[in-house]
Amino acid sequence: MGPDVLSAVSFSLGEEVPPVELFRRLEVFLNALAALPKRSWRPRIDPRGLRVEGPGLRRVEALLDRLGVPAPGRPVVHVVGTSGKGSTVLMMAEAFHAAGVRTAAFFSPHLTSLAERFWITGRFLDPAWAGRCGARLAQAAGDMAKDPALGPPSYFEATLGIFLLAAEEAGCEMILLEAGLGGTYDATNAVTPAALDVVTPIGLDHTDLLGETVARIARDKAGIITRGGRVISGVQHVSARRELARVARERGASLISPPEVERLAWGVDGCRLDLCFPDGERWEGLRTRMCGGHQALNAAVAAGACRLLGLREEAVRAGVWAARLPCRLEAMPDQPAVILDGAHNRDKARALAEAMDQWPGRRRIFVLGAVGDKDYRGMARVLAPAGHHFFVTLPPGGVPRPGLPPEKFRQALVRAGARNVDVVMDPWNALDAALADAREGDVVVVAGSLYLAGELRRRWVPESRILETGRAFPPELGL
Repeated sequence: MGPDVLSAVSFSLGEEVPPVELFRRLEVFLNALAALPKRSWRPRIDPRGLRVEGPGLRRVEALLDRLGVPAPGRPVVHVVGTSGKGSTVLMMAEAFHAAGVRTAAFFSPHLTSLAERFWITGRFLDPAWAGRCGARLAQAAGDMAKDPALGPPSYFEATLGIFLLAAEEAGCEMILLEAGLGGTYDATNAVTPAALDVVTPIGLDHTDLLGETVARIARDKAGIITRGGRVISGVQHVSARRELARVARERGASLISPPEVERLAWGVDGCRLDLCFPDGERWEGLRTRMCGGHQALNAAVAAGACRLLGLREEAVRAGVWAARLPCRLEAMPDQPAVILDGAHNRDKARALAEAMDQWPGRRRIFVLGAVGDKDYRGMARVLAPAGHHFFVTLPPGGVPRPGLPPEKFRQALVRAGARNVDVVMDPWNALDAALADAREGDVVVVAGSLYLAGELRRRWVPESRILETGRAFPPELGL
């Protein structure tokens, strides 16, 4: 790594840097790391059809060793799955926070601001604090770049390092880690042992890396299961459950079911549900502020996990109620109605289509954009019957994988029966076109990518307010 790359994060503690600019500099540095040549972190098949081994977790282990994090004995919870990871982690984090436990939670991806990856004791990481941690990370990355066997850390590995530095500096007593991709080779799996492993619903996603069947994907995600530990699973797919049970048996881990959801009712203001635990205990009238029937399962998994970790019912109730993530069936304060959702595979698109009945608009106008490795054909088959007009666009620049060419998405929608589909390459122009097309009583829906939804959310929630308040939902906006 040369001096030009290191200078991307050359701010000093004595320098007055506006919060947005500081995080911009930090992200420039992380993107520079991502662009440097390095070995793929997981095994892959090369163009000759040969399996090429990657460094696996050795590179991130070397990074964390250089940083000296986390401290030995720090309780850690791993959360993996295809759907619901972020919601489950935030519900747990808020529950521990409500119980007075100093808690840090790591999220990916971020939507509007890099700060959203780092949740420390109830709010996003302070910009000046992020600067200090970023500077330490830059030094470690520079040292690693001199070792040809490892090379510099990846973007994700570097963000994990920054998070763990911040959690250590804050003296956090509980660390919650949302996996980025898969489980076995995910950087978060280097932080061991886990006090508890959590698996949310598993479906088809990242098939180019994890496998083309749900069973293969589950096998990869089961790689986080701690030997002799405990794992709670909200997995519903039969073949995925079978894989998790097999790996848990092999590793001598206890596989635990979450409480059953009963008497579920939900609408635009969230969910109300009862939970019945395997030992017969019942919690009645649990409430969330995130809507969609799928959030009930997330709440059940989070509640079951928190109970296993010793939290009382009152703290779990408070945490499940406090948790809110942007761009999860999020209604914006505008007319016409605008819904932002990160649905980016077939299962999530189905959940979105089912939830749209809560916003009975005369016409549904979609703004869709996807990252290139997503199941856009599956999304098209689900969403084509649900919409009246589609504007297909690109996700914003800076996403970790190339955007899907909008023409491919357009063709998939047309083949699935959509009649009115336009391509608008720029996402902001696509949103403007959708809003201009909408009439009184219509609903505009942004979906296909969390990156797209998070970028367009800036229309209502600027990054500056997220950083000033440390929250994704600044209070004055009434969201």
